[in-house]
Amino acid sequence: MDPDELLKMLDLSAAPARPPDDPIPTTPPAPPAQDEEASSTALHLDEWGLRRGRDLIVENERLKKINTDEFAAADFFGVAFEPDPQLEPRCREVRRHAFLTQMLETPDYHSLHAATQLDDTAAAIAAIHFAEQFAQLKKDDPKEKDDPKDKPEKGVNTATAAANELAREMATLRAVGRAVAEAGKEVSELHEATTALGMGPGNPGSNDPRAIAALYKRVRGDSALRKICDLAGRFRRVAQSKQRMKSTHGLDDVVGVEPGGDIGRLLPIELAKLVVPELELDTLRRIAERQALCREHHSTEPVGKGPIIVSVDESGSMQGQKAHTAKGLALALAWIARSQKRWCGLLAYSGDSGERLLALPPGRWDEAALCNWLTQFIGHGSELDIPVREMPDYYRRLGAPHGITDLVFITDAKCKLDSATQTRFLTWKQSAQARLISLVIDNSPGDLAAISDEVHSVRSLDPTDDAVGKVLSL
Repeated sequence: MDPDELLKMLDLSAAPARPPDDPIPTTPPAPPAQDEEASSTALHLDEWGLRRGRDLIVENERLKKINTDEFAAADFFGVAFEPDPQLEPRCREVRRHAFLTQMLETPDYHSLHAATQLDDTAAAIAAIHFAEQFAQLKKDDPKEKDDPKDKPEKGVNTATAAANELAREMATLRAVGRAVAEAGKEVSELHEATTALGMGPGNPGSNDPRAIAALYKRVRGDSALRKICDLAGRFRRVAQSKQRMKSTHGLDDVVGVEPGGDIGRLLPIELAKLVVPELELDTLRRIAERQALCREHHSTEPVGKGPIIVSVDESGSMQGQKAHTAKGLALALAWIARSQKRWCGLLAYSGDSGERLLALPPGRWDEAALCNWLTQFIGHGSELDIPVREMPDYYRRLGAPHGITDLVFITDAKCKLDSATQTRFLTWKQSAQARLISLVIDNSPGDLAAISDEVHSVRSLDPTDDAVGKVLSL
């Protein structure tokens, strides 16, 4: 058949002619198939973990600012919160998977994880730092900025590729180190603040993450309150050491074996020897000479049963570091009272210009009222900046329970007391079973020595000072 006739039969000649410059149409490439086996998260998380990631995005502006998605937020929260975080075999975001892999292999992470696991507030704080460092890592990574498809693959130097991969791994390791260090610092501040203000682990309210977050937000936003909590932590660590040294021997706990002759504490092996004729006389001799093997018992008992009342001088001369340190010491004494299951009262006083009273029972404290007491300052005063005349009335208004009372005065004033005032105070002190310890900062105690059971003049309230240590050993 003639070619022209064939074209007519196919009706191809009726098609419009294509301009010579018109490119040949091609089928657009299909989008790359998504890896169905890869997970959206780098960690194996349940539905609660995914929901917590969504909640974090809603609650935190810092995560929104760096465009963290809900899966990344869930990963960063989970690696801090979960007791045993497990990696998925594959993640759609390879960089995040590598970041968390490096983190799980870091010893510093495991130290931080001990403080954040199953702690919602601490884990959320850590997650924010992890997300920020990961976002910065991606921003600084040149492979995140350039599309690898735009670069020819021919002639790639294997050594250069290996060096680039090593550089990426080192950058990831540095980012992980910064994230863990910054998270650890803030989590430590959180625990210092919550412990100082009565919401530490094991205390009432410690399982209320919203209350803890609100309390920490207030501490972070107030430099004076943050400083007081930090100082309270230093005093509290000294107090813990002093309190461990206060022990009496009893029958509560067996801690070892010691030589002795107490029949009731003899070891079974010594009792068995008494029924063996060949060993009986020798065993009786060792019992008589107190050389037989006996159980060593140990127990710890609180020294005081009544309240602890701390009076802090808030005259103008105490403003600043003196007041912050005094209130930090007062918080440490409140911690001692709680650990001994004792009632505590805090009293701020400034001459005849006012006072602030706060009762802290052994149960849950009023954290908002405590923060208010710590941050306020009277700043006036007179010659007598300790409540000697007013103490019996304050004792009643605070609602202090009866019992052996430890009373602590913290002041920088040189006190002058007439004999009638001294007599009235000493009479009240005897009736209330109170024992007064006075700390006078950078001044002589004056007549305060006449009414105190112990009085100490110190240059400053240093936690390592012997006088402060005696107060913290109540």
